[in-house]
Formats: sequence, structure tokens, C-alpha cells
Amino acid sequence: MKKKLLYLWALACSVALFTACSSDDDNDNDISGANPPEEEEAVVTAPDVVGTYWGNLDISMKPDDSDQETVIGNGIAKFITISQVSDTEVKMELKEFELFLNGTIMKFGDIVIDKCTVKKEADASTFTGQQDLIFSGVAAALGTCATTVEGTVEGENLTMNINVKVTALQQTVKVTYSGVRQVEKSR
Repeated sequence: MKKKLLYLWALACSVALFTACSSDDDNDNDISGANPPEEEEAVVTAPDVVGTYWGNLDISMKPDDSDQETVIGNGIAKFITISQVSDTEVKMELKEFELFLNGTIMKFGDIVIDKCTVKKEADASTFTGQQDLIFSGVAAALGTCATTVEGTVEGENLTMNINVKVTALQQTVKVTYSGVRQVEKSR
């Protein structure tokens, strides 16, 4: 009888030993926080597009119920600045945006998109953002304008589209930009 109890006790100890080893190997399922999983390193993409670019704007207007665009400006020389907000976000600024319409210069002020998300592609980096803009001066009568921006930086070259939905005029202003980085990007 004593031998049977000794064998039973040895069997129970062996099962407990294997169970303990099994739970030591499985730290990924620990929800207590004692052994948190390793965090993935964040991908830093914003510095790839940061800089001041010198280039040209082409501007057209498209009525909401039409496919026909009216060109209102070609080859307008402008600086565009892209600055870093976070590891994966940038701010796009087009300062002192103005149009010459019907013999009058119409000043809109600055077009600023505070947060654009940057993604790294194979040979380029892209960024997208959207924001409601309220213009100043004479353009304040336009009210709030939903604005989107999409851009690509390949090497030192920036191509970008800005679309400004002007509800008060039932039109969308389309701005196409092409420029070259003038200020060294930060690293």
C-alpha cells in the first residue's frame, strides 16, 4: 500500500512539474501585465516630406453639377511649407493664397492643413489630409470650405492636389502644385 501511495505521489509531482513548465513557456498569453508583449517600433515617415518647396500652382474651378473646368490661373509661383507634427504626420501651409478674378485680386489668406498622414511607398512618400477652412478678408463671405490635400514627394520633387469645396458658390476650386524642395529636410 505504501508503494502505491509513493507511486501516486510521484505521478502527481510529475504532472505538476510538466504543467508548471508549460505555463512558463507561454508568456504571450499573460494578461496580468507582468510580462507585456514587446511593442513594435514606430515607423518614422514625416521627415521624408518635410521642407519648403518652390514651384507653380495651376488653378481651376469646377461647378458642382458639371464636368467642365474653368482655368483661372496657370504657373503661379509659390512656396509651400511642410513641417513635422509627429513621426507620421505633417502640416501643409500655402501662405497668402490669392486669385486674380474679373480684374480684381481676391486675397484668401493662408491655406493650412494642420495634420496630414504620411505613408512611405517604394520610391516616394505620400501624404493626405483634410480640414474645414475659414478664409479671411474679402473671402470670408465664402463661409466654411471643406478642403482636402493629397501629395507625393519623390526625391526632392513635390506634386500635390488641393481641392477646396466652396459651398457658397456651388463650386470646387482645384489647385495642382509642382515644386522642388529648397530647404534641407530635417533628420
